[in-house]
Amino acid sequence: MTEATGGTELGDVHRLSLNELPDVPIAGLHQVLQQSLREVNRYPDPFSHELVRSIADTYSTSEHDVVVGPGSSAILQQVIQWAAPHGGEVVYAWPSFDAYPLVVHNAGADPVEVPLKEHRHDLPRILDSVTAQTRAVILCNPNNPTGTTVDTDATLAFLREIPDHVVVVLDEAYREFAGAHTPDGCELYRDLPNMLVLRSFSKSYGLAGLRIGFALAPRDVARTLRNRLLPFSVSTVAEAAARAALDHRPEVLQHTARVIRERERMTQELRDQGWAVVPSEANFLWLPTGSRSDEFAAEAAQNGIMVRSWKNQGVRVTVGDIKSNDAFVQFAERFADKAGQAEI
Repeated sequence: MTEATGGTELGDVHRLSLNELPDVPIAGLHQVLQQSLREVNRYPDPFSHELVRSIADTYSTSEHDVVVGPGSSAILQQVIQWAAPHGGEVVYAWPSFDAYPLVVHNAGADPVEVPLKEHRHDLPRILDSVTAQTRAVILCNPNNPTGTTVDTDATLAFLREIPDHVVVVLDEAYREFAGAHTPDGCELYRDLPNMLVLRSFSKSYGLAGLRIGFALAPRDVARTLRNRLLPFSVSTVAEAAARAALDHRPEVLQHTARVIRERERMTQELRDQGWAVVPSEANFLWLPTGSRSDEFAAEAAQNGIMVRSWKNQGVRVTVGDIKSNDAFVQFAERFADKAGQAEI
């Protein structure tokens, strides 16, 4: 997992390594949390019925298709344990979300990591990696850490080729930051009995500290997953915050739009410095720094800026508040000037 660096900014430290929002985009959330604290002596609803209704209404689907859990990663863990109970293989792109190998190993399955091609999912190679031993395929779209996406046509063509015995997980933790060309899994899953979609309240909704997420899946799959999750795993406080987030979704999307504008500003300024910034559809940027990735991250940390390095591949930087973003852009310029070349 990523290093524990918490928060966006604390003193002179700019924490841009965990893809958190720089602030909570929901007005009045404090009052909602205060109200929910009055019920902490009671167990929460084991199936989060009110939140399930809110999710179903928001995404125009059936309540029977909704699974709520303590973060989308926890739901993914149950998916893989269900799909690959006696081993088998789970295929996903790499680099991608670094929880995937942990989840697969914990389930006793074997990870099959398919290298990205030009920082994007190599769908033909992923298909070629699917065998009779494959139990699940995970697509992270937008991909973490590169921020790249697979468009709707390519995704549909890919899904049509996946055998029925393989469970397809479409991880859309960053979907709200992506453009209209990126497929909406909340629509796609309805016609695909072997597919489910993961969504998170940690990213665009700004509730990372409360650990809550959900899945949309065909009714039989959703029922199976609900029965596998531990009861009472979603707290009363987290459920109340998630309901408030959905009630304020237009406000959340306005905040998301501001993050996107900052992302584009940072991208342009870094490119003006000579950096080969990969086009991002998430709330972070990927710099393919190659063999200098660890050096870049270490030197950034010395300057009070925490970013995430993938050794010999690249550096991921979260879009934070303006002060933190400016600090990073200024550091990147100094690093590039010192390096004396723009291949990174």
